[in-house]
Amino acid sequence: MNKKVWLITGGSKGLGLILTKSLLENGHQVVTTSRTKESLMQKVGAESTDFLPVSLDLMDEKAVAEVVHLALEKFGRIDVLVNNAGYMVAGAVEDLADAEVRACFDVNVFGTLNMLRAVIPVMREQRSGYIINTSSIAGLRSGAFESAYSGTKFAINGITQALAEEMKPFGIHVINAAPGFLRTEFLTETSYSMSKTISDPYRSYVEERLEFVAAMNGNQAGDPEKVAELYQTIVAMDEPPLELMVGSDGYEVAIEKAKEKIEMTEKYQDLSRSVDF
Repeated sequence: MNKKVWLITGGSKGLGLILTKSLLENGHQVVTTSRTKESLMQKVGAESTDFLPVSLDLMDEKAVAEVVHLALEKFGRIDVLVNNAGYMVAGAVEDLADAEVRACFDVNVFGTLNMLRAVIPVMREQRSGYIINTSSIAGLRSGAFESAYSGTKFAINGITQALAEEMKPFGIHVINAAPGFLRTEFLTETSYSMSKTISDPYRSYVEERLEFVAAMNGNQAGDPEKVAELYQTIVAMDEPPLELMVGSDGYEVAIEKAKEKIEMTEKYQDLSRSVDF
């Protein structure tokens, strides 16, 4: 009864890879996507009765639809969608090129939307399902030189909140999972890239940020193996949380940010109220 069919994007490394392996070990059926099917097969194994590795360009809507078709053809249903694919492009707002920002939004936001449009009709027909959209601690508090990435995660927050309301009548649960720093490859050059331009006014500040990232890499508080277990716990709940901070660092930032927002809102309430009729 607890066996579910999972569809995971961005599964060739990091949390997506760890989640895929954990699910298979626990007897679930898994469809995992990556840019190259071969990388998945090298790290997880060949296609089996419980595992379907698929190459996918999230920007290709026809390819996304084909992945959903393959999942249904093999397993007959989709119980859980995990929109996990994503990457960081960092840099000063002034330095980030339009193409760099758009590429980040393409994967993190529009890729997520493409998956949602393809999977939701299946779950509506089933009148059941769980959707986990990956936000971030950066979706609560944006830091210097992370405007593009944070922008994508703020967007995911808004999309997920609206989607949760839309899905209620169909028995579909939507969760906004916001991880803090997880000990994966995310802070390496495979997922964390800098803008091609780093202008002189920002160079020393960018170097400080890169030193922080290098020091943090390998010392992140979050254990991705435990996150994989957490996701399985969430989709076994009748009433999962709409928003969940994943990790103690995320929890602490969320509490601090909420307090700051209340204090600022109250401080300037006279200005806010001054525009009413």
